[in-house]
Amino acid sequence: MRRVFLLALPFILTAALDLHAQAPRSAEGVTKRIVGTWQLMSRTVSRADGTPIVDPVLGEKPTGRLVYDATGAMMLQMMRTGRKDAISTPASDRDKTNQRAILGYDSYFGRYTVDEKAGTVTHHVEGSLFPEDLGSDWVRPFTLEADRLTLRLTSADGLTRTLIFMRMR
Repeated sequence: MRRVFLLALPFILTAALDLHAQAPRSAEGVTKRIVGTWQLMSRTVSRADGTPIVDPVLGEKPTGRLVYDATGAMMLQMMRTGRKDAISTPASDRDKTNQRAILGYDSYFGRYTVDEKAGTVTHHVEGSLFPEDLGSDWVRPFTLEADRLTLRLTSADGLTRTLIFMRMR
């Protein structure tokens, strides 16, 4: 029995080292698993103190699609549900000059990079409905669990937006 064990030991060690070496490759899986077409399920907005508010741009339950392809290209389109016309008079005085709120639509495309260690995806904006976005690099913390992708972002105004997407099949 001892002789069998000694003969098997190199194979056991090789298998153990191979399993250990594969651990970093599992992180690569996140980059590959993010590739696909994603349907926006919810977008919530909250103040710095955690108080939820209705999104002034896209409303209570927007619709949208996010696409990441295997070449590193991405695009995102979101709109206010039930949108038939632009809002002529936004509810907030602050939003009267906010074209996003008036249109109820947001769209951009470009390249993306994933930082698996940091748990972020960066959208490198090459084209946008809004010219002021061109050339921006938007870093989005994310989680990916099975077919559910969650992106979070906190803007300069202290609002946190949480976007939950489901993979389209």
